[in-house]
Amino acid sequence: MRVFTLAVGLGAGLLLGAYAVRRFDAARQAASPVHVAGRAGQAAGSFSERVRFAAEEGRRAARDREAELRIRYRVPDVTAATAPAVGD
Repeated sequence: MRVFTLAVGLGAGLLLGAYAVRRFDAARQAASPVHVAGRAGQAAGSFSERVRFAAEEGRRAARDREAELRIRYRVPDVTAATAPAVGD
């Protein structure tokens, strides 16, 4: 019985040790400067895309709202009326 208990204990210790080493290596690799810089670059890129998209959506919404208000209050579009003619 003692030999069995020793074998189970050694097996469990080896498995837990191997698991801990793998986790440690993964954490060490994730914290390396190359991976940290890569993740920061990806985050900055996705942030700038979201800001660009939000700005485009804001401009589109403002144009739509302006057109809606011009129709409602019968205000002519002054940008088209005051644009210089080609050849002037």
